[in-house]
Amino acid sequence: MEYEPALEWLTALRPVNHHTLSDFRVNYGEALRELFEQVLAMLTMKKLITLERVAVDGTKIRADVSKKSFSRAANIRKHLQLARRHIEELERQEAEEQTSKRRQAARRRAVREQEQRLNEALEEIEQLRAAKKDNKAKEPQASSSDPAARFMRMHDGGVAPAYNVQITADAAHGLMADIKVVQAPQDSQQIAPAMDRLRATFKSYPGEALADGAYTNLTSVMEMHERAIDYYSTWTGRSEELTGRGAQRHEDYRIGRCGFDDEANEMICPQGRRLKYSHERRTKGRETFVYKARAGDCRACPARRLCCPELDLKNGGRSASFTMYDRVIEQFDEKMKRPEALAIYKQRAPLAEFPNAWIKTKLKLRRFATRGLEKVSCEAGWAALTFNLQRLFELAPELA
Repeated sequence: MEYEPALEWLTALRPVNHHTLSDFRVNYGEALRELFEQVLAMLTMKKLITLERVAVDGTKIRADVSKKSFSRAANIRKHLQLARRHIEELERQEAEEQTSKRRQAARRRAVREQEQRLNEALEEIEQLRAAKKDNKAKEPQASSSDPAARFMRMHDGGVAPAYNVQITADAAHGLMADIKVVQAPQDSQQIAPAMDRLRATFKSYPGEALADGAYTNLTSVMEMHERAIDYYSTWTGRSEELTGRGAQRHEDYRIGRCGFDDEANEMICPQGRRLKYSHERRTKGRETFVYKARAGDCRACPARRLCCPELDLKNGGRSASFTMYDRVIEQFDEKMKRPEALAIYKQRAPLAEFPNAWIKTKLKLRRFATRGLEKVSCEAGWAALTFNLQRLFELAPELA
């Protein structure tokens, strides 16, 4: 950069130090995303991305924080009070001491950034608490170093602070059509947002989508059907019978052994007791009908210890239920039993998992070097852009 004309032009005759490179890596997220989309447009124009078939996969990349930085809200508030007192102390010392303005600014910036991270950690804890279904669950924690990081199950079986990087690869040449860093530890709600991002970028949904069982549930199958996308995936498994309370029952008294009276809309247990209709539960893709016996019938039943040994009769007798699935779910099940569908699904692993392995192996992106969702998204964006450009130069050497 001191003597090469091309590099002198590129750097506008200015010196480039580690701060310049570090700032450039994370300060231009919007421009980086626009550049990535421009490359995608060129790849689409050259028919290297067709969107006829895509595969989605997620990979966990460790965050640049320690497990010890995670605390509950009460501890974070204590640290926040200490940080604010520290700011007041610094202001008092600066008024008394003859320190340089540069040093004073550096001190204030460091403490202000710490205060900001602690405030963000409290906000993250509130969001985690609001998202919890069970109020009795363990009190949520957040990192004071990187509040956006989450504990996730890693490929080695351990749990560590990390981010979930979602990659969508196009089947034509294995190029990345989309990349997104999310905080959700699980992939179960990520398939539909990935398809919506493709539509926002390419103005259309893909024809087919492949994903592993972690993405597949009743909701995801229904959402893919609503978007007219032919979805291929393994089924993560769902119970064929919902037996309600007292599930540790003898096989002779499970729901499959119960009869049903269509006219009375009642179930009949193996002992002849009747379970009356109680209520209905509707969720996307299924309807569950719940029936309940009278407490007196179960209390006097000689087979109670075999039928419902753990049942508390204070809230009534045994309950049982059966589920009716939407026709879309049944069609998905039928499709994934066919050999041709299984053959298509087998393309998922080499197609979707290769980009994940490439950025970790070639670019050593096994741990983010920055903190915060916006900054780590930039890191992931650079990796995706590098992958696509290098792949492009392999497919079209004349462009290199």
